[in-house]
Amino acid sequence: MSIKTKTSKRICLSALCFTAALTIALIPINLFCANFPEWVTVLLSVVFCGGLIAYLIAFKTKLVTKIILPIVFALVAVFCSFVPYLLPYWNSYLYKDYHGVRLNYDEVISYQAAKGDMSALKAHLKKIHPMFKDGLSDEVETAYNAALDRLKKSDQITVNNLRREMQTVLHLMGDAHTTTYNNYPNDKYLKTIPQKDSQGYDIVAINGKTVEEIYDDAKPYSCYETEDWMSIDLGSLATLDFLGYAEPFTYRWSDGENELEETYTASDFVSWEEFVKIRNEYFVPSAPKDFVYYEIDEQKSLAVLTLTECNYNQTYIDCVKAMFTEVKQKNIRSVAVDLRGNGGGSSLVGNEFVKYLPVDTYFDGGFAWRCGFLTFESKQVSLKNDRNKALTFDGNVFVLTNKRSFSAAKDFAMLIQDNGLGKIVGEPSANAVNGYGDITCFYLPNTGLFVQISTKKWYRIDSDNKDEYVMPDYPCESDDCFATLYEIIG
Repeated sequence: MSIKTKTSKRICLSALCFTAALTIALIPINLFCANFPEWVTVLLSVVFCGGLIAYLIAFKTKLVTKIILPIVFALVAVFCSFVPYLLPYWNSYLYKDYHGVRLNYDEVISYQAAKGDMSALKAHLKKIHPMFKDGLSDEVETAYNAALDRLKKSDQITVNNLRREMQTVLHLMGDAHTTTYNNYPNDKYLKTIPQKDSQGYDIVAINGKTVEEIYDDAKPYSCYETEDWMSIDLGSLATLDFLGYAEPFTYRWSDGENELEETYTASDFVSWEEFVKIRNEYFVPSAPKDFVYYEIDEQKSLAVLTLTECNYNQTYIDCVKAMFTEVKQKNIRSVAVDLRGNGGGSSLVGNEFVKYLPVDTYFDGGFAWRCGFLTFESKQVSLKNDRNKALTFDGNVFVLTNKRSFSAAKDFAMLIQDNGLGKIVGEPSANAVNGYGDITCFYLPNTGLFVQISTKKWYRIDSDNKDEYVMPDYPCESDDCFATLYEIIG
């Protein structure tokens, strides 16, 4: 073989290997850097496989090369062709920042732009959500078509109109994790709220409708599993528009004894930055606390770990260890974990806590993880407890919950209750024990509307327990949790 032929052979093979490596690299690039269609990796796979065939025809190669190269390239091609269609995080913004279009709530868009974002939402649901592994349900499909029809008949479509129609579809799923959010770049906020808060006034009505009526009206456009999870920012101009209110806005305020009524226009609403400055004039910003901290009451022999977010990181790990170290030193008899108002995060915070409890094994629930046309099932599992034997705590364990204890906070409470490791004090959890979660996030292409979608269906650890939510062993109002706890521990 001539030097020229050898050089050409090396160049061709190098180009093919580079193309194959690039195709593999596109997967992490998509996850962490930039979006592009699934077919890009398929196209490149066809290119380098076709190039390999041409290479084997054009050049003489050893028999082992003729066997190994096609096998390796075929495996790479299959992997790279299927992964984009299976990964629920493909083109998501779970691990990367978004720098695309973000329209404001009142911007007018065309029907074609609205239809494009509706189609993108539908495609994400069909590909990702465990509920739709066999396609959209008839109920959701009907709602989707009805929403499109209403948009088509509208004289004018704003971004808020589009979001409202999307919510009528998502609401039917009964999944609090799957929803769109108010992420508008130029939302404004009622500037008098900080002053009214400082005077002890709460909003009780807007334009003649009580807050209770407003929440009732908002239900068809909200995603929740318990109504207590609903949260409406009544000081947001975008939210008022979303709910169908137009200026002037007549607010009725109450401090429990007195009521007053004031009327505002859009000029009374300011940017978030200005709102924060006004708020700081009435409330001195307190030093921010860590998301996790603990306090020990030696007189009551009680340690309380407060967890406002389920962040599983070194700060949490160190805090839990420090608490149990002090618990052991001071011979504390009871430990409570305060999860009231905790909106979730990583369920691993519960597993870390269990390391300090006197069990060698415990159970965790199963799940069904939707990956495109595949669904991976995991049954209930028995886990070996990596115990910290030097700090094992064998006293009383309590978990405080309320109607805002959501997602991973609910999982924490369930882990303790279903394994018989402690008792729950307070209110039922904010979402169901057999529900959805483990989200992925997207921005819709024409408006930049933010949507998050569940990728997993979770199952209760104790399948014999038929309660729909984590129900407290000692039920009480959220504000009464500590009073109830003190009664229990004596």
